[in-house]
Amino acid sequence: MAEPRDDASAEIAAAVHAVLDDPAAGRTRLPTLLAALERADRHDRLSAAWALTLVATADADMVQPIARRLADRLAADAEQPETRHALGYLHGRYPERVDAVLEELAEEAEERERRRRYRELSRGFARSDYVGQGETNRDVGRTKMPGEATASGPRRVYHEEGEAIGGPPDDTRDDPRDRLDDESDDEDPGSEAAGNEDGGGGNGADAEGDDADDTRSSAARRREREAELEAVADAVDIEDIAAASRFDELQIVSRGIEGRFATVYRTRAVLDDAEDGVALSVFDPPEDEDGFAADVTAQLRNWGVVSDHDGVVTLYDWGTEPSLWMATGFTAEPLYDRLDLSIDEAVWNGRQVAEAVAAIHHRGVVHAGLDPYSVVYSGTTIADRQRPLVSNVGLLSAMRSYVDPSSLLDPRFAAPEYFDRGYGDVDHATDIYQLGAVVYYLVTGRPPFQGTYDEVRTGVLESTPPRPSAINPEIPAWVDEVLRTAMAKQKLTRYETATQVARELKRGVDG
Repeated sequence: MAEPRDDASAEIAAAVHAVLDDPAAGRTRLPTLLAALERADRHDRLSAAWALTLVATADADMVQPIARRLADRLAADAEQPETRHALGYLHGRYPERVDAVLEELAEEAEERERRRRYRELSRGFARSDYVGQGETNRDVGRTKMPGEATASGPRRVYHEEGEAIGGPPDDTRDDPRDRLDDESDDEDPGSEAAGNEDGGGGNGADAEGDDADDTRSSAARRREREAELEAVADAVDIEDIAAASRFDELQIVSRGIEGRFATVYRTRAVLDDAEDGVALSVFDPPEDEDGFAADVTAQLRNWGVVSDHDGVVTLYDWGTEPSLWMATGFTAEPLYDRLDLSIDEAVWNGRQVAEAVAAIHHRGVVHAGLDPYSVVYSGTTIADRQRPLVSNVGLLSAMRSYVDPSSLLDPRFAAPEYFDRGYGDVDHATDIYQLGAVVYYLVTGRPPFQGTYDEVRTGVLESTPPRPSAINPEIPAWVDEVLRTAMAKQKLTRYETATQVARELKRGVDG
């Protein structure tokens, strides 16, 4: 039975009339028209299908994006005659372009099927047979260790009133105050006296006395530090978390740091007599604690699905008792701090991020919060090149209903659909835009847009960021073109896949 002519039908009719008035400008109506193809009202479906073909014939650049969306719908539901007729019309007018889209979709489908078979095979080797219950791959991984931001650091975007609204805290450094054993404890108490140039029995005795005082002082500091950490552990209920986790033992070794998504504690984790550093993140639930835990847990499952990729931070474990928590590894710094890269190195890093995002998408997961703070480096290798790692997969999607999204995603790197839902929902195309913004930062050393929150919002919605080559003439023109497409305002004119972005970055370097 057809739906009554409701507000949605009126919106569809308005979109169709707008396309009639100016077909070339109809791309702004594409989200409405594509959604109309799912309507039960046949009149809405027919009108939308016809309008989509009109937009494509008026703007040749839109043929392949529209054809892909139509083919996606037919792949999910072949019984859509209006969609089939629209795609058939485009194929008749532009056979080579539509065939290219269909071939690419077929290749992606084959890749998804291959990965599905591998996942089914891996399920045969139940992890519970070896290390206990759980849902994620537990290989050693790495994640960002957030810390506190400086009040005037460049990571912040400001309202006109001046308060910070964007950017996460600084990443934690190796603060000697956070060590259980102060380095001075290991020094030879007599070494300072032995090296005293004045010599003499009296001076030596004084030095020995000073060393004894230093030793007592160091021991007192250590006891004070241990007492402080015991209090922190009690407050966090670390023993209960350890009991609920896959680890044999968890020991907190630093005070908590307020991170983007949770309070983060450095811990020593023991599993099967092997010890490793783990970042334990404890979430602060809002009033709707049950809904919050369910939403975050759902995204943690998604993160766990993709965390076996070399370019994604591995999620060790998570749980909801005694409160919501997750365990990941440590990293040294976020991508935001990488400002000394050559053009070639910047492009290489961008390609690694693109490949990681592609792997995430191939598993059917959307990151939703990609920016230079959610890409991190392990800092555990002396290799010339450290591979960037994508972190916090999907967490923004879970938390944006409970927390101001601008505290979880730097607005300077956000896609238009974050500011105006007229550009569509947040989905894999959002990741493509924000991937482009990350690469933009890598090659230029600056965000695409800057200023107050309102200035950034206006820029994202209405302006085009400066061409990278205009900021640095050494940046080749092909980089401009790749980022222009990745960061297109309209989702349908962006690259369809992160794989395409990675391929274009590689092709540009290879010539």
